[in-house]
Amino acid sequence: MKKTLIAIGVLLTSMTSFADEAPATSKNDTQPATASAATQPAPIESGKQYGVLPFQPSPDKEVVEFFSFNCPSCFKFESEYHTPEMIAKALPKDAKFRRYHLENFGPLAKELAEAWAIANVLGIEDKASDALYKAVQTDRSIKTVDDIKAVFASLGVDAEKFEKTQKSFLVKAFMAQQTDSIKQLSPESIPMVVVNRKFFVNSRGLNASNSNDYIKDYARVTAYLVDLDPNVDVEKDKAESQEQAK
Repeated sequence: MKKTLIAIGVLLTSMTSFADEAPATSKNDTQPATASAATQPAPIESGKQYGVLPFQPSPDKEVVEFFSFNCPSCFKFESEYHTPEMIAKALPKDAKFRRYHLENFGPLAKELAEAWAIANVLGIEDKASDALYKAVQTDRSIKTVDDIKAVFASLGVDAEKFEKTQKSFLVKAFMAQQTDSIKQLSPESIPMVVVNRKFFVNSRGLNASNSNDYIKDYARVTAYLVDLDPNVDVEKDKAESQEQAK
């Protein structure tokens, strides 16, 4: 099965910056295509609200969002629409929700990815995310590593603590996990949400009546995929492919 990846543009009014960096090979645009008048949630189906990736599923339930502070769509996805927060609330307690920053997308990508690791280790990822998005997307004040440190200083993390944490084993471990996930799942466009390393949410199949319903549907589909048996779905996909080939 050919891998399909997502580029989510949640009701954006401007896509210029993201479009310049998003690959032309992306098969899905998360800009809602048409409004739906349905009052009841649509049945969740493969090929509509989600797609299947050609990887072995993870042994545990997990949701991974790939993003970048350099990505305008990611900024809307989180800061304006709070989609990751909605997803986290919808997940069962035994599911882990991880967010990984791309290391090769936009200026200071590696440094921002490391800053994200530092924020997670310090337990200030929510505050750091808001502050870094604002600095990159709104204020456009991050030009150097020292500018990143200044953002952390505004959150109560001085340069000494930043650098000490940066050298810690926990940050190195987080970076290793982040890098491995990026290499394995190879997100070609962002934000991208992968469930159990086997499924991804296809936003073109979501309820696009309005932004609120769209985000709720995003969380609903993600929670559904966490408990979906990948073997059953793969067999279904094979049967559909064989039927289409006749």
